[in-house]
Amino acid sequence: MKKLYTTLFMAAAAIAASAQITLQKPETKLATDITSTAFTANWGAVKDADGYAVFVYDRKPVTADGEVTIADEDFSGITRGSFNEPLGGEEEFVDLSAYGYALSYGWGAYAFPNFIPSMVAGLIYSPYLDLRADDGKYKVVIDAYCSDGDEIRVESHGKNGREIKTQKAVVEGGATGIAEVTFEFDNGIKDLFFTVINNTAMDGKPDYFDRIQVKQNLKAGDVVNVMVGGNEAVGSVNEVTNDSVTSCRITSLAKYTSSKVVYYDLYASADDFSTPNGSMPYTFVVSPFTDLVKVDLTARTSEIYNPETDGIDKVKTDAAEKVKDDVWYNLAGQRVSRPTNGLYICNGRKVVVR
Repeated sequence: MKKLYTTLFMAAAAIAASAQITLQKPETKLATDITSTAFTANWGAVKDADGYAVFVYDRKPVTADGEVTIADEDFSGITRGSFNEPLGGEEEFVDLSAYGYALSYGWGAYAFPNFIPSMVAGLIYSPYLDLRADDGKYKVVIDAYCSDGDEIRVESHGKNGREIKTQKAVVEGGATGIAEVTFEFDNGIKDLFFTVINNTAMDGKPDYFDRIQVKQNLKAGDVVNVMVGGNEAVGSVNEVTNDSVTSCRITSLAKYTSSKVVYYDLYASADDFSTPNGSMPYTFVVSPFTDLVKVDLTARTSEIYNPETDGIDKVKTDAAEKVKDDVWYNLAGQRVSRPTNGLYICNGRKVVVR
């Protein structure tokens, strides 16, 4: 979704690898070339890595105990189209945030989405969300413009892989209109995303989404990490110079946040050809995240952030991640045995196959 995807490179030389790949945590390095709206994220090269995924956050402190809205997107950037003549329908995948249709970072839509003012029809992808607080419990609240009895489906990619829930929409009067549907999950992790679709959508009937919210019970002093930028498809090697890639330029931050202090971290990824998995000749391996780096866009300074000073960052994550169950799905949620070029989901992460 979100958008921004982990890179997958099919290097023939890797097939001959004899030892299992364990990716080390990338060395944390400070940002450089800082301006009022951009900076360069840096890290140390990781042996055997094929690519890196960089995430940039605006950190919002919680001031009182209670339910907090982690994400809230109403697609108000969509200003044209109508029920009779909707926009779209020509592109298989649309980056809603890049188009300006979503005003927060990281939203996308698949399955040739259509658009009318403030609404989108299709398979909706959320941004990556840090939902480790409250033991991973959270709500997804959806306002759907649909028919009474339509089945709304949410597929969450979090702890223990994907989790699917469905619920019938209830429209007042039993006709067509806005229905609010709430889903509750307890699989929250640092980099969770989910998809939303109307399972019973039919030609000639409305199946639009008007608003999607994510809510979580937090305590005063917790911090919400909201993604405001990143690059999830950084190749590990410059194809022209053959040098290791250990930096990434992050721009356009002012589009998604007014904060002048942001933070970033990243992980490395690779295809482990030494351990084939079923019909796939490799498993997908991910390193631990780097330490969090603080970037002050006004002072143009950078420092490594101490997570022990902030409550939500005290949640422990696995020291390393080696994916054993290497199962692939296309963006429509269909399992595939051998992914070719394009966007896929593997073990709860969005992946670009090139």
